[in-house]
Amino acid sequence: MSPPRRIGDTPQGGPVQSFYVRKGTERRPAIARGEGIYLWDVTGRRYLDASSGPVVSNLGHGNRHVLEAMHAQAEHVTFAYPGLFESEANVALADLVCKLAGPGLDRAFFVSGGSEATEAAIKLARQYALAIGQPARVTVIGREPGYHGATLGALAVTGDHHAEEIFGPLMKVMPKVGAPLTYRMPPGHSVESYAMACARALENEILRRGPGTVLAFIMEPIGGLASGATVAPAAYYEAVRAICDRHGVLLIYDEVMSGAGRTGTFLAADHWPAVRPDLVTLAKGIAAGYTPFGAVLAPDRIVDAVVEAGGFMHGHTYFTNPLSCAVAHAVVCEMMDRDL
Repeated sequence: MSPPRRIGDTPQGGPVQSFYVRKGTERRPAIARGEGIYLWDVTGRRYLDASSGPVVSNLGHGNRHVLEAMHAQAEHVTFAYPGLFESEANVALADLVCKLAGPGLDRAFFVSGGSEATEAAIKLARQYALAIGQPARVTVIGREPGYHGATLGALAVTGDHHAEEIFGPLMKVMPKVGAPLTYRMPPGHSVESYAMACARALENEILRRGPGTVLAFIMEPIGGLASGATVAPAAYYEAVRAICDRHGVLLIYDEVMSGAGRTGTFLAADHWPAVRPDLVTLAKGIAAGYTPFGAVLAPDRIVDAVVEAGGFMHGHTYFTNPLSCAVAHAVVCEMMDRDL
């Protein structure tokens, strides 16, 4: 019998090591534990986890209340396939998140991360179009720059030329319009005029493709890594909502980076209360790195129409996982209790 492998025994990219290595052969630190804002590697060296990778661990590491909730749920049940069963953890989290999300976001669908949330939102939008007798709606317009995930459906609506060059032949690349990067504007524009020009570009793209063929417009209400935390003037969001309404296009807010308390409200959308999205995706902060997790929030009208037409034809093995739901519930409660 072979002796057990240890960290450092396997060549980089081998079965024990992650394949996520871009260049070079230098090994990354092997992390042994985390507490608060710090991580420690196997040699005892301490690291300040300043950004928690792609901005994930908004409660820090080793939060006692979250770990207690994780342990309690693990003692009850860790997996019950949601195609056959509900769980108390699922229902409790859905009630909490939808209450915090506010009017018009009445139902929650839980997945394992942001990319899955994007895929689920697009599929839900498509099935809604079919349910209401609009089968020609197949185009989702994204923004450039913008980021919505690494799976093929999510990449198709992501505004990233490099990713399109590599993976474009494998997917149906969707059209993009410019995001209002108001710190890098063309000459002759004010912040307001440039933002409104970007909104007009959306309407022009809808008209060019045929309004009856456009399913949805997906955008980050506050830009993530791709667009430097860009915030547009309020008039931009209002114009986008009006354009989508005018042409029967669903508005999807990707709040994977900006949601779950990141901007002082549960959703970044709350900063523009006159503008409500049709669908919202969440991940990262909603589980704070304690479990892989994501969510899609949707209104009754969309979910009811899809259910009446036969049900949502989508799901993965670990969607609505009770252990992950219990952890996310504890994370959100901790954020609320500590006014974070």
